[in-house]
Amino acid sequence: MKRFLTLAAVFVMIGFMPALAAENSSSPLRARIPEMNAAGKVLEVSDAVLKIERTLNGKAEVMEFILEKPFPNIAAGDQIKVGYLEKDGRNILIRVAPAPKTAVLKASKKGLPKEMKAVAPPEAPVTK
Repeated sequence: MKRFLTLAAVFVMIGFMPALAAENSSSPLRARIPEMNAAGKVLEVSDAVLKIERTLNGKAEVMEFILEKPFPNIAAGDQIKVGYLEKDGRNILIRVAPAPKTAVLKASKKGLPKEMKAVAPPEAPVTK
């Protein structure tokens, strides 16, 4: 019986230790900042700033990112995907990856607007 009571007391103390430790800690928990993504065409790149143009809902938008380290293999005109964090109203760039160029839509009879209907070329006149 003594052994049972001793083990019970030890388990109760072990159960309450994390609660007591958390209560006494002076460092508050940091809020996690979610990482965001964007893709677009590079307009300007320097050692401290990267500007890309992305299209969102049919409208072109220029985004500016603060670089923590320079990315030497990026040039103006490249299609890239970026991962970034937003801190104090500024976009901090985390990672950069090349993005495939957007595919050019091929015109088909069904895909053409009503104003641009597919028309067969006129037939050559028949000569005898």
